[in-house]
Order: sequence, then C-alpha cells, then structure tokens
Amino acid sequence: MKKLKMFLDKYFLTKLEKISPDLYRRVTYDGYKKFSEISSLIKHKDRYFFHNVAIEISTYCNRKCHYCPNKDYETPKEFMSWEIFKKIISDLKDIKYSGVLYLTLYNEPLFDDRFIEFTKYIKSELPEVTQLLISNGDLLNLENAKELSDAGVDKFLITVHDKNPERNLERLKPVKELLKEKMRLQTSNELYLENRGGAVKIKDEKRRAPYKTCQSIRSLTISKDGDIILCCQDYFKKYIMGNVMEKSILEIWNSYHDLRVKLLKDNIAELPICKVCLTRE
Repeated sequence: MKKLKMFLDKYFLTKLEKISPDLYRRVTYDGYKKFSEISSLIKHKDRYFFHNVAIEISTYCNRKCHYCPNKDYETPKEFMSWEIFKKIISDLKDIKYSGVLYLTLYNEPLFDDRFIEFTKYIKSELPEVTQLLISNGDLLNLENAKELSDAGVDKFLITVHDKNPERNLERLKPVKELLKEKMRLQTSNELYLENRGGAVKIKDEKRRAPYKTCQSIRSLTISKDGDIILCCQDYFKKYIMGNVMEKSILEIWNSYHDLRVKLLKDNIAELPICKVCLTRE
C-alpha cells in the first residue's frame, strides 16, 4: 500500500500540483479522506480510525508565524523521552499501523538532535508507515536532507511562510533538486488558515480551511509527555484523553469513539473548544 501511495504521488499528484496547486490540494484532501475511511473500515472496522499520527518529540520552535499561537507564547526546549517514544511505536506496531506519521505538533522537529535516530527506529519497526517531515526548513541543507531521506523520511513538507519567501526558496533549490518529488515547498499564500480551537484569531475569511466537518479529530496527537490530546487544534492541551504509559493507544483511542462520531458524522460539537474551532464550520 505504501508503494502504491508513493507511486501515485510521484507520477500523478506531483504533476497535478504544477498544473493547478489549488486542485492538487483539493484532490489530495478529499481523495485521501475517502481512501483512508474505506481503508480504516476494512482494516479496523472503524470508518474514523486515525490515519495520521503526530508525535511531539520536542516543544521548541524558532519561528513566530503570524497564524500560529506560538507567536504569543514562549516555546521552551523540552523533549520526549526515549521510553515514551518507544512505547508509542510499540503500540502502533501492535495494531499494524501503516498511515502517515510525523514528529511535529507546534515544534520545529529538526532542532531535536535525535531526529535521525527516531526516523531510523520508526523505519525498522513500522516499515509500512509513510514518514513525513513537516519543517520550516531553516536547518535543512543538502547534507542533512540526504541523511534524512536515507534514514527513512518519505516526504518533506517545507513551509516557507516568510512575507518575502524568495530568498529561502532560492536557498532550498538545491535541496529540492536532490529530493525531487519527495519534497514539497509550501508558501504562506497556499496555506489554509485555522484558529486552533480559538487560540489564534483569523482575519482573512477567504483563506479559512474549506472543511465541512472536523478532520483534525481523525488524527492521533501525542504530546511530549505521552498524553493523547483531543486533536492538534488543542494548543493548550486542555483535553487529555489518556497517557500512553498508563494505557495502550488503542484503549485510549476507543475511549472517545462517540465524541468522534458525533463530530465527523453529524457535525455536533459537545466540547467548548470544538464549538469555536473553524475546522468544523
């Protein structure tokens, strides 16, 4: 399945993006959503089983992007322990997880010196997982790009969200030439804006994410302490579903099944954060 996804990305989606970036975003969003629902129903007997896993290996980010809550709050350098990380991977291995996995929440992952080690470990334990690096690219260069690719990173999403991105885009050209279709450069003009459950204000109404129902809750989001939080929009980590060191990922995930179904099937928001979040409007 992983080989099929990479094949389609290389020979179809990459070309579509060049022709029409907007159509590319809609095809990848809607297409992947439908595919993952069918796949989850067959594999896990749960249409809304998680298809993305976000692991917060650290908390620090060097940027203060205007659309991100980090612009208003300090981001201390705190790190997930290897013990917690290995427990997460072990639980994912137990359920034969084969979706997308990235080591990012609101952090810049390349500031964690263990990133290569983590990537290699994931590749050895979860070979069918698609490893995605989401990064601002400030620390990315030819040398570590090759090392990251060899270690197991399948896709690079580099967010060049400067007001004047030309300089960084020029700097990253050699890296793009090296990685080819593995790497996608995203400027702020392509970015759909979200209010992070009310944690940040969105001024540009036209650039709100065009979601009909919440999709963030279909992702498994794990904090550096091993807490599974409601979703990636919960910036302040107010809604903790459980901790991976106390229960298995599957047990925790199943414990809030009804909440997910109400949001995804009926678009009914019960929690305060969901009522103000733009991802379900």
